[in-house]
Amino acid sequence: MARKRPRKPSPPLPPPRTSSRLYARIAPRHIAMFRFLLEAQDNLGYMTVLDRGVGGSANGNDADGNGAVPSGHGPQGGPPGGMGKGSTAPGADAVLKIVFSPHQEREMRAFLESMRATIPFTVFESPLRVQTRQVE
Repeated sequence: MARKRPRKPSPPLPPPRTSSRLYARIAPRHIAMFRFLLEAQDNLGYMTVLDRGVGGSANGNDADGNGAVPSGHGPQGGPPGGMGKGSTAPGADAVLKIVFSPHQEREMRAFLESMRATIPFTVFESPLRVQTRQVE
């Protein structure tokens, strides 16, 4: 029987100069599951929380919508600000930054699309990146 010759390995891709980034808007109660599922993908990428989405914010998206944070506890006895764990109030969503290799963008987008069956979230690109594309 003839021996197979080993395949000559293809040349490696050039190293990327920068990492690619996507952003996700997600309910705070789903952040841990998002991280767990992303880490299970063997170094596909990592995430960091840019805005937890819990409690008041500087843009006036607080409990009563007018920028005033009530003292004591919020509605339903939750933490101050009325944005308790897993709140669905407007402005309560967390923002995650997802960092990955540009060589794996197709795989990352496919993974995020499949993960939507488990966790509800939306993916968007950096607003700065979108603006520069429109200017060009």
